[in-house]
Amino acid sequence: MTIASVLRILFGADDLERIRVAERPDMSMELSLSVHALVSGQRDPRFQAWRDHLRASWNPRTALLFDLYTASAIPEFLTVRRDPGATESATAEGPGEPLRDHLRSVGGERQLSAFARGVAAGDRRARRLLGNVTADYQTRAIDPYRRQIETIVTTEHGRRRRITEPDQVLRSLHPAVSWRRPVLSFPLAGRCRHDLRLDGRGLLLQPCVFGPRRPVIARFEDPAQQPVLLYPARIGGPLRAETEPTPSRTLTALLGQTRAAALEAVAVHGPCSTKELAAALGISTASASEHATVLAESGLTAKDRTGRTVTHRPTPLGRALLAGRLPSPPAGDDPA
Repeated sequence: MTIASVLRILFGADDLERIRVAERPDMSMELSLSVHALVSGQRDPRFQAWRDHLRASWNPRTALLFDLYTASAIPEFLTVRRDPGATESATAEGPGEPLRDHLRSVGGERQLSAFARGVAAGDRRARRLLGNVTADYQTRAIDPYRRQIETIVTTEHGRRRRITEPDQVLRSLHPAVSWRRPVLSFPLAGRCRHDLRLDGRGLLLQPCVFGPRRPVIARFEDPAQQPVLLYPARIGGPLRAETEPTPSRTLTALLGQTRAAALEAVAVHGPCSTKELAAALGISTASASEHATVLAESGLTAKDRTGRTVTHRPTPLGRALLAGRLPSPPAGDDPA
C-alpha cells in the first residue's frame, strides 16, 4: 500500500460500471491503518479514547510493528481473522513475496531493524513473532471495536448505495477528490505524481475507520487485482471499547477453531448469509458453506431460505454452548 504524492486514476470505458462500494470493513486494512495512525502521531479526538484504552494495556512488543512502516509505506500483508489464533497463523505463514517487496521499499527510505531483516529473509522465528505480535495487537486495538467499525462501514455503504450515478459517487467521496471524466485525482503531500490506469479492473471503494484523513490507494501494482481506494468513513463520535463474546477454549477444542468462530459469528451477526459468514471469518465462501452445514447438522444453527438466499441463525443449543451452559429442558420434560 502506498501513499503517493499526487494520484491520478485513469478510467477506461468499462471501469465506471465496475465501481463498487465495500459492504463490510476490511479488518486487515483497519489494523494496518491503525498502526500507521500510531506511527504518524495522528491526533484525531475521535480516537483519543481508543488511544487511552490501548495505552492502558500496551504490550511493548507491539512496537516491533512500527519497524514495518514509513510515512509513505503501509504493509498489506498483515492479516486479521476473527479468531486471533487464526490471525497469528495466517500472518506468520503468508506469502513471502509481497512482504519482501514491501520491506525492500522500507529499506530504501531507512535502515531496516534486525526484526524487519529477519522477516524479509523469511526467518521462521521472526515470522512467528510477527504473527504473534499482530494477533496480540488485534485483541487490544481491533476486536473491542469490531462491532462499531462494522456499523460505521455498513452505514457508509448504505449511504453510497443510494447514489445511483457513478459520477456522483466519485464526486462525493472526499473534499480533496476531483473527478473529471475520465480522471479521478487528489493532491497529497510532496511534489511527485503517480498515474494509475485501471484497464478494465474497475475500482473498489473501501470506507475505513482508521484511515488517514486523505484517501489511500492499495492493491494497485498487481494487474490481476482490483485496486482499492480507501477513504475515511464518517464517524459520528469517539470509538469506545466493547467486549464481544468469544468461544471458550472448551468449545474451540470441541468444534475446532474455525467452526467455533463460525458459530460465534452467526450468533453475533445472524441471521447472515454464507457470503457474509465467509467475510466475517476471512475464509472462502465454499469453506464457510461447509462449516455452516456441519453446524446445522449438529443442531447448533438453523438455515432459512428466501428465494435463492440461505441465511444462518443460531439455535437455542448453539447459544447455550457459546454461553457455556446447557439449555433448559422444555416444560414437562422428565429431569431424569
